[in-house]
Amino acid sequence: MKPTVQLRLVVAAFALVALAGVVPAAAQSYPHFRAAASPFVPLDSWVYPAIERLASLGYVDTAMTGLKPWTRIECARLTDEAGEALRQEILEDRVVSDTAAKLHGSLEREFAFELEVLGGGPTRAARLESVYARVMSISGAPLTDGFHFGQTVSYDFGRPARQGTNTIVGSSGWVTAGPLAIYARGEFQQAPSASALSNQVLDFIASADSIPRSAAQRFDPIQRGRLLDTYVTLNIKNWQFSAGKQSLSWSTGAGGSLLLSDNAEPMYMVRATRVLPVRWPWILRKLGPVRSEFFVTQLQGHKIVPQPYMYGHKITIKPWRNLEIGFGRTTMLGGGNYPVTLSVFLKSYFGFGQSRVNGSVPGDSRNSFDWNWRVPGTRDYLVFYGEIYADDDPIGWQNPAKSAFRPGIHLTRIPGLPKLDFWAEAASTESPYINFKGTLNYYNGQYPDGYRNNGNLLGNTVGREGRSILLLSNYWFSPQHVLQFSMRHNLVKNDFVPGGGSWQDFSVRHEIALRSGAYVKSLIQFEHIARYPILFPGSRNNVTVSLEVGFKPEPPK
Repeated sequence: MKPTVQLRLVVAAFALVALAGVVPAAAQSYPHFRAAASPFVPLDSWVYPAIERLASLGYVDTAMTGLKPWTRIECARLTDEAGEALRQEILEDRVVSDTAAKLHGSLEREFAFELEVLGGGPTRAARLESVYARVMSISGAPLTDGFHFGQTVSYDFGRPARQGTNTIVGSSGWVTAGPLAIYARGEFQQAPSASALSNQVLDFIASADSIPRSAAQRFDPIQRGRLLDTYVTLNIKNWQFSAGKQSLSWSTGAGGSLLLSDNAEPMYMVRATRVLPVRWPWILRKLGPVRSEFFVTQLQGHKIVPQPYMYGHKITIKPWRNLEIGFGRTTMLGGGNYPVTLSVFLKSYFGFGQSRVNGSVPGDSRNSFDWNWRVPGTRDYLVFYGEIYADDDPIGWQNPAKSAFRPGIHLTRIPGLPKLDFWAEAASTESPYINFKGTLNYYNGQYPDGYRNNGNLLGNTVGREGRSILLLSNYWFSPQHVLQFSMRHNLVKNDFVPGGGSWQDFSVRHEIALRSGAYVKSLIQFEHIARYPILFPGSRNNVTVSLEVGFKPEPPK
């Protein structure tokens, strides 16, 4: 990547994040709160859609929806914020939203311990968070390679999903004591064997990625124990430092982030997270609440350049109560025969060239700009959100013809049907005016294994030179009883994959949690692959049926 003035300005903006660590907040809402470590809420938890629904309805103004996961302490703070908004409605003798009241009540029970911590209460607790088992059956050949073709099952922490019966059995739990906390989530995963890739597919992969051709061989069955999010974390003055396996989701909306999502297996990383938002002093107060995050990881499953490092950072601000803006950047560095020294890292981070000959900045960088805007004057009915992603360019809108886009709208409720919401989202990594043939977004010649961890894309499963349209609707019976309908239309350009590809997914999900702590999650999805000549001679269908049952004990009092 060439050094630019824009990149250095962007890095200078990130440097301001350090001020949030040394400049105290102008107003401390929790004067009795002692900096206490807190586990992060898993990305597949019911808590995120519940809090985001409260935010979209106008009861939470400071949630950073594009910077997840959140700690339990942060979720408790947002719950408290929603409670204050509800109390204000009562004081002003306004009609209190029944939906918001129920959401708040469920969240208040979930984070009762953390709400006490915010008030200066005890900081020691231990919890068995969940025990669960899932059976997923896929009839017909699924798509399992988002880097080249697409995925039938996505945003599932990199779990295997092959034709036949796939099972997982897992549990999670945590313990916290003052500034220290430990979280662990482990699973046993099983998947059947799979047929070898055809010679035509192997030839295409070798050509598209500029790598040696692999030999055709059948995929062995999978039977393995796997840690998902498992880490130790330390809180120092509202900065939480974590080490271990962790998942990130760095954008808002119904679909996966173009930059970082939970599609791949959690990464081994060291991470620094601003737990509670702060406000910078002086004129910088106009930026509103600020949160930020930085991590360093080493990616797994790369064969051509083994175990490259990657660092990333993001800052999110809310200059107005209805607008959230985020800017994130990740950079792959080192691996194989590319040693990482302090000089190499600093040149990569600050955008300086390695030599006077070509002036190339070390590493492979990508960034995203995302936003979430509750449209004023719509009585909190309409949210417009989106993400612009750029590979190599410091700013997403610098070269729009190259950038990837993911715009979306969210109707928080349908007139006459207050329990029903609606999402419409599109994603595209195409370059309509420049034909890169799959060698731009998510790919780099220096790192031909791609933007992946253990084989799965770290970003959106729209993949390389792809396009998708997602329509999704939730019916909220209660905060933990939701029925979801979705349809996704997917295309891959024939400039990248010979003959291109087109397929549609139609799914119904149902989630319900009982008072006893037991819960059930079910899914049925029909996938129609209209055409994918490199994979199938004609159209194909497959059906995915999934059932998960589990138990979540009562949270600590």
